[in-house]
Amino acid sequence: MVIRPISIPATGSAVNNGSVRSHPDVSFNDLFKRTLNMIENLDKELLASQIDLVTGNARDMHTAVLAAEKASLTLDLVIAVRNKAIEAYQEIMRMPL
Repeated sequence: MVIRPISIPATGSAVNNGSVRSHPDVSFNDLFKRTLNMIENLDKELLASQIDLVTGNARDMHTAVLAAEKASLTLDLVIAVRNKAIEAYQEIMRMPL
């Protein structure tokens, strides 16, 4: 059994095999915007595949199911990152001055 790391395709060269490379021209804001665009594109892809499935224009049902799973996994990843960021902020706020 081969276990591969999760990668975010839309982040391009900023993320590679789960590790962040340091590029002076890639800011957190740019990375955040690209990730949001990727999520929006996955949502549009999911909606289009669901419409194709309902209207009978879909080639097969697998395309719609794969689009739904990709969108679901991406949302789970974003929620996990958000929760870790909130936990880190709360931990910093608990530190004594």
